[in-house]
Amino acid sequence: MKKSLFILLAMGVTTMAVAQSNQAPAANAVMISQTKSGNTVTTRYKIPHNDGKHAEFDVHYAVNKANIVPAYSDNTQQIAELNDFMKQSTDTMMHISAIHIVGYASPDGNSSQNDTLASQRAQSLYHYAVNTYHPKQKIDTDHKTFKWIDCVAAVEKSAIPNKEAVLNVLKSTSHTEAQKEAELRKMPEAWSYLATHILPQMRYADIEFDYGVDEIVTRTTTVTPTEPAKPVQTSQPQQPEVLVEEEMGIIVATPQRGDDDKSTNRRNERKVRKADKKSAKGGYEVIYW
Repeated sequence: MKKSLFILLAMGVTTMAVAQSNQAPAANAVMISQTKSGNTVTTRYKIPHNDGKHAEFDVHYAVNKANIVPAYSDNTQQIAELNDFMKQSTDTMMHISAIHIVGYASPDGNSSQNDTLASQRAQSLYHYAVNTYHPKQKIDTDHKTFKWIDCVAAVEKSAIPNKEAVLNVLKSTSHTEAQKEAELRKMPEAWSYLATHILPQMRYADIEFDYGVDEIVTRTTTVTPTEPAKPVQTSQPQQPEVLVEEEMGIIVATPQRGDDDKSTNRRNERKVRKADKKSAKGGYEVIYW
């Protein structure tokens, strides 16, 4: 009943996932840094992952017992690996989303007592986890009592004496759980094998973690250098040049451009002729134009 695959998964969970990508980052990516070297821009993003990984650890119990004994079975190794996992869970890159604890009891003995025993084993591991690690996440608990049919897979892979006879009893649909146990006890060698190699592996509680580890993605892009902006040339409206003449005390301003303003030209010409006439005759005379 070991979960070695999950245990290996749990070890080294803080190994940061780092990838190199030139694709656009995920929608939930968070930029953590950006540097530029020449025409190359390097951007580092963190992609949050709250789940997707699983770790599981078992604590075994002696027959009819619900207290944790570190030296029993392989509990020393399991607890050490659980401790390592919980230490790594403080890494800001790791996020535990759920914690589950399930207590189990083997099928031998009184079914009602086994149910109580399974529940007590779940509670003992629960209190151990809460008091030792103080997790922020809620811990769900459950319990289960194995049935004799649950022994079939282990028996099929074992070297148990009278294997076929044992399997026939385990698979029987006409026997109750108590009747199956009575039949198995009639085969002393087979029962001794069950009691030594198979049933102890069914007396345990496991703690399971659903978690995720954030991923760091580095993205490099090449940018085209931009030319400095050129000053904008604005065209100013050309002002008409003005020729100023002074004659006989009268200043005449004649625009050199804008000949379409005929009325202004005519007024200026009348003033010139008027001044000439007045100068010649010594008096003022109305001139019609």
